[in-house]
Amino acid sequence: MTRRVLMAAAVLSLWTMDAAAQLVPEGSQAARVDMGYRRMSSFRIDPFRHVMIPHWGFVFSFGATGENSVLNFADMGALRFIDENDEILPGDIIDVIGLIPAGKGVRVVGQAEGGFYLGGPFGPHFSLGFSAQARGYGSGLISDGMASLLRDGNLTQDSFNLAGSGGIGLATAELGAHAVLRFGPLGTEDGMHLALGFGGRMVRPGAYYQARPQVGSSTVVRAGIDSIVADLAFETFEIPIDDFLDSFNSAPSSLVGDFLIRMEWPTSGFTLEAMFANLGSVKIPNVERDTASFVVATNDPRDDLPAAFDSLNFASAGPMEVAVRLPQIIRFSVGAWANRILQVDMAATMPVSGDFETPLTMDLGTTWRFVRHLPLRVGLILGGHQGLGYSGGFALEARNVFFQVAGQSLGGLFRNAKGAGARFDFGIFF
Repeated sequence: MTRRVLMAAAVLSLWTMDAAAQLVPEGSQAARVDMGYRRMSSFRIDPFRHVMIPHWGFVFSFGATGENSVLNFADMGALRFIDENDEILPGDIIDVIGLIPAGKGVRVVGQAEGGFYLGGPFGPHFSLGFSAQARGYGSGLISDGMASLLRDGNLTQDSFNLAGSGGIGLATAELGAHAVLRFGPLGTEDGMHLALGFGGRMVRPGAYYQARPQVGSSTVVRAGIDSIVADLAFETFEIPIDDFLDSFNSAPSSLVGDFLIRMEWPTSGFTLEAMFANLGSVKIPNVERDTASFVVATNDPRDDLPAAFDSLNFASAGPMEVAVRLPQIIRFSVGAWANRILQVDMAATMPVSGDFETPLTMDLGTTWRFVRHLPLRVGLILGGHQGLGYSGGFALEARNVFFQVAGQSLGGLFRNAKGAGARFDFGIFF
């Protein structure tokens, strides 16, 4: 998949380099689109999404994505039908376990955000915006070692590693301020237009939960034909959702930084952009930490395993402060619109590690402006957790109204998809 992603990137880069040598036809729809609407629409966190719009006003927005590595929507529909008309039997569970992809384990990822923005330009060279948002992040993984034990049994191997298994969820409330400085054209009338964006968000945590193997403990289970040996330790960190308001009121605010640089050649129809967002971590005080151990060494798993599971009780290890690293966004994009109607963009969201690990993702997007204020968007998603996805949407970018609806189908199309995303923006400008 990585090779295909890189090949697609190379082909589109050559196309955009050739397109940049052309001139955008004077008076065309493409030549009259502002930089703020020119930017590639993204489902991921984008703190500069609205401050780049060249009008004063406010915007309400909502976006969410969710995906898994095992069940597509057709599978989910079949399980729902069985559950509603009969009951899910052990054989059905075995069928689901058989769908776990070899070498990847079971992964579930989700993210949602919603909020309000107010701001606009102070003249042609400076814009300022303020935002209030709530965000939620979630990620869970059953490692390939654990998945292979469930799926394949122990006939071909006797050692299974649980390293990497666990889950994490975080809900936050944020207040942000972002500014954009615009310069250009630089040098000549057809020179580069430059935009520099910077800002920050004060982030307060609310609900938080994390479960994982205890740091420094063994993560290996050995299972023979008639024996099993395991000495595992687990830990959980939690602020219950019921204590969200108490946690929010008592937690300190953490500063998260965002930066943007965008270079645009309007008469050549070419742009380059780099964005760095969510740079920072969130400190969460008074987190409840619980620990538990699972110890078994038996030649009679049928009788001894249930007893070992029954003795798995979590004990409090006392409250503590936890620092959670937010999922960073490092994105580079290139675009070309040397055409009266069509704009083509490519964006690479770089892989990052940490509490919320994300792989390399390539977004290939097209924007069709048969009418300047009514863009239609169709695109592909390569890489990521699912390997292949599709996106589409439309917008109304009038002087006093901004309206945008977009959707994603991840890992396949419609019923074959293993994930989906949606985004909605509505704004009024003065």
